[in-house]
Amino acid sequence: MKNNSYHDSAEETLLKFFDKPQSQKEKEIVDILNNNPIWPVLYHLSPQRKFLLSWYPFKKNASLLEVGAGCGALTGLFCEKVKKVVAVELTDERAEIIKKRYADKKNLKVFAGNFNQLPLKDKFDYITLIGVLEYQGRYAESNNPYLNFLKKVKNYLKKNSTLFIAIENKIGLKYLAGGKEDHYGNLFESIENYPSYDGIKTFTKKELTNLLKNAGFNRIKFYYPFPDYKLPYWILTDESLNLNIPVSYLSQIIDYANPREFIFNESVFANSLVKDKILTHFSNSFLVECHV
Repeated sequence: MKNNSYHDSAEETLLKFFDKPQSQKEKEIVDILNNNPIWPVLYHLSPQRKFLLSWYPFKKNASLLEVGAGCGALTGLFCEKVKKVVAVELTDERAEIIKKRYADKKNLKVFAGNFNQLPLKDKFDYITLIGVLEYQGRYAESNNPYLNFLKKVKNYLKKNSTLFIAIENKIGLKYLAGGKEDHYGNLFESIENYPSYDGIKTFTKKELTNLLKNAGFNRIKFYYPFPDYKLPYWILTDESLNLNIPVSYLSQIIDYANPREFIFNESVFANSLVKDKILTHFSNSFLVECHV
């Protein structure tokens, strides 16, 4: 198995930051976000992250397993929405950040380690994989790591429960228009089916649908976060897109992590895709609600 270490340039800063009193942290977060922070800090601290699922009607008396909780950008939301939250994060450093960040949350338990190796006993009403599935070629010991990982996750779901997956689209609009692939930093890396593959990959809508069905998920609903699932401002559905709504708000997508090319205007092209009812296949990201 490949190295389990996973980190960006923000962990050390966040560990120190979340040692501060709550009132001081809240004020400083606003100041940080107003002063053009580096992408990892923006990604971990932006309240916009919560919009991915803040609108969803979670059952209040439910339990939720957050696999790959990162530095806790969504963990606090889940603690507010449901009765019990278990957050699993790969590294000790990130798990410690989550504990400090939500030290006041009595309904939260945090575990550090590879989910594929943790002996969890409980089953859950909800499980979330937010930016997690694509890494399983690196962290799951299997000839078919993505499928087997989903099967393992399914074992931790209660009857009539829900799995959420958020992941980039392999052929997303921004990749076609000159954005670099999020994980490799190369132009057209995923469009060309990952010639630099190193255990990380994403999927088209059809590929992801087939993967989920093969894992035993029979009811699948796609949502389309724009500009993407990381900093979403709109969550579109198949129903809303069937209304031929204008998507002029889709300006050229900024890439906070990498410099990018602007080969064509995504907004203009997106309007054409809406009219032909195929934008769903070129959304930059997917949010998928899955049921057994």
